[in-house]
Amino acid sequence: MLPQKKFLNLGLTGGGTAGHVWPHFALFDDANSPLSQLAAKQQLQVFYFGSVSGMEKELVLKNAPHWKYFGIQTGKLRRYFSWQNFFDPFKIFIGFIQAFKALKSHKINILFSKGGFVSAPVVWAAWLQGIPVVIHESDVTPALATKLTLPFCKLALCAFSETISLVPQQYRSRIKALGLPLRASLFSAKRADALLKFQFDSTLPTLLVFGGSLGAQSLNQKVAEILPELTKICNVLHIVGKDKSFATSDFGNRYFQTEFLGDDMKFAYAAVDLALCRAGASSIFELAAARIPMILIPLGLSQSRGDQIINAQVFEKSNWATWCAEDKLTPQILLQLVSDSLKNSSQLIQNLSNSPNSAAANQVAQQIIEIANSSH
Repeated sequence: MLPQKKFLNLGLTGGGTAGHVWPHFALFDDANSPLSQLAAKQQLQVFYFGSVSGMEKELVLKNAPHWKYFGIQTGKLRRYFSWQNFFDPFKIFIGFIQAFKALKSHKINILFSKGGFVSAPVVWAAWLQGIPVVIHESDVTPALATKLTLPFCKLALCAFSETISLVPQQYRSRIKALGLPLRASLFSAKRADALLKFQFDSTLPTLLVFGGSLGAQSLNQKVAEILPELTKICNVLHIVGKDKSFATSDFGNRYFQTEFLGDDMKFAYAAVDLALCRAGASSIFELAAARIPMILIPLGLSQSRGDQIINAQVFEKSNWATWCAEDKLTPQILLQLVSDSLKNSSQLIQNLSNSPNSAAANQVAQQIIEIANSSH
């Protein structure tokens, strides 16, 4: 047993989408988490390194106001031509200098990175100062940020075991598959309270539709076309995304639309019987842990590097989800998928009995503490 540090200055970094941020909160969401216990003893201070005005800043300031937030200059590492590509290397260098100074002045003991384009310069700055780094990859295929930071980390964690075989051979000894850190509070609501909150028809099953933290306009449109048919067979809880609200006919207590749920997502997971969503890692791991059958519509290659397609394929292979390519999804096919899934819901729930659970958060927290202790 390694001697416990009396005080830990923990650095966190990640951003761009909520999927790069929520896992940080998950490390502290359970009172039994070793990081929660350190915080309760006032033996821990948390410093978050994100972009100057990105989504991560808003989420951190709202959900963890006691953390210290450092906004640094960021440059997006694009795979396509843009005039911004000529300026972003300078922004990345400035962000690196800002992170280097902040890490040093606040005596950060260890850095945990969840990826996104903001994370790479922070990881590089930590490595140069001898600060141990732990990184985490959510998707099956390593993202660019993971590829850029893997050589500089002490430990790499991943959500999917399939990821290990996809990293270079020389780094496989430092990678572990522990799952994805999920907030314990997401699974704390009761179904009766959730149905009451959304005022749904309790005699019908409930479908959750959402497109991740940024919404999914094309998915919203297809659902809108079949709402008259959908609301005959189920309630619909529709999270449309920021600034993506739209008017509908009056479907009474069978349709509920909102742009974002935030902390109330726990009521969504308690109320629903089926989910229709993208295949981002955070979404599908949360649904699996809540044992909610899912229909996945991953982002296509024209919109992403294809990571969601592979996530969906892995989940389908394990019988944890059904998926359909977006370019093949018509409103009629979508309605049939929902209808079939509701009819087979008992079997689909049974299939999810061996899917990932919510235990990863505490395990990741323990790994962070062990690395911090062993480095001093």
